[in-house]
Amino acid sequence: MLLKEKSLSSEKYRDPSARFEADVELDAYKFLGAYLGSLTPLQFAILLGHDSIARDIIERSFKDDLDDTFGGGNTALHLATFLGAKEIVKLLLERGANRTIKNSKGFAPVDVLDDADMRKLFE
Repeated sequence: MLLKEKSLSSEKYRDPSARFEADVELDAYKFLGAYLGSLTPLQFAILLGHDSIARDIIERSFKDDLDDTFGGGNTALHLATFLGAKEIVKLLLERGANRTIKNSKGFAPVDVLDDADMRKLFE
């Protein structure tokens, strides 16, 4: 379906149930901001930890759609990095996601990680 209708991967939707897990909620507020807002299907898949769906969307998305922002100016790369989704981060970087976009808190994706192995992906 994504192959026929590319706009499905960039349309934004608001789901009131979309939220961070309680154990990362405080850090999410600190690094990404308090507001999620409308999410693309890619961002929603990353948030829910559905990596196989996220991979499918990334592989079928236009490069510019990978940098769509949500909430406080965060991208899918911010979200995947923050949540520790290493394979998704690697794929986003391989597909050309912009690693320099700063969110409203002033953080680039590399600034929201705490994993040394993932940091190597940004070097």
